Amino acid sequence: MRLVFVAREQSLRLGSAVSRGIDFVDEVVVISLGEDEKQREMVEKAGGIFVVHEGPPHAPSLARTLLEMDLPETDNTVAIGLDKDWKLKNLPRHIALSRSRHDIYIAFKHRSSNQRTEDIPDSSEAITIASYSYEDAAISVCAFTKEGLRGLAAANDSGKPADLPRELKVRIIELEATPTGKELESLTSASRFAQLFYWMLESKHPLIVLGIPGIIFFTVGYKMATALIDVGGPHDTVSIGVALAAFAVTFIGVLSLVSGLVLYILGKQIDKVQLEYS
Repeated sequence: MRLVFVAREQSLRLGSAVSRGIDFVDEVVVISLGEDEKQREMVEKAGGIFVVHEGPPHAPSLARTLLEMDLPETDNTVAIGLDKDWKLKNLPRHIALSRSRHDIYIAFKHRSSNQRTEDIPDSSEAITIASYSYEDAAISVCAFTKEGLRGLAAANDSGKPADLPRELKVRIIELEATPTGKELESLTSASRFAQLFYWMLESKHPLIVLGIPGIIFFTVGYKMATALIDVGGPHDTVSIGVALAAFAVTFIGVLSLVSGLVLYILGKQIDKVQLEYS
């Protein structure tokens, strides 16, 4: 299987992308949309193949460049547009597209991220093989078989996926919109909180082991005491027993909370001392 990155001015990311890609495929090719010796050196050092694409940056033209390289034929190829919207963590999932049993599998960017054309389909319309021409399409990921690669290379840049030969199995999807700054910050904060909570559970953190039971006991004791106070009339031995139980539960809750806080503070101080003398 072959992995292809289509990149422009992505020197800082190419090395890691190629190195990571080699772990999954037999061959990594970088098609650069501009001559850049620094990129070439970085790609070849990481074990990839570097080629400069001199035509328009449309899918059929890029497919022709790939065929003209006269590389050994491979059954499956995955091409990825390496830009600010694509994340390296998505690489395994995108490589898995090669097993989709389609000759050509195209993942368009979300219509809100398409800056190639102003003729964007309405948000109520589903994206189909006739929605975009290759000139207007913002393709993020494309997977194809050797037959699909030849069919794509033979297509016209102004054509559409709907014009491909009928014997080819073609599938089109639209990726989800890239989160905005505030949405991304919110997701990051939620993820960090989840990781912190998981770590506290795994490490048996005192604020979890003692704090949560302490809150539960204190709440139950408070509710019992409040209910006892609201009961009017003379207090018999039963009410005295309930009062003692409420006091005991509340005391256990407070003790547990204080113990959790004390152990947490002591742990912080021990870490600080160890850091100073290490």
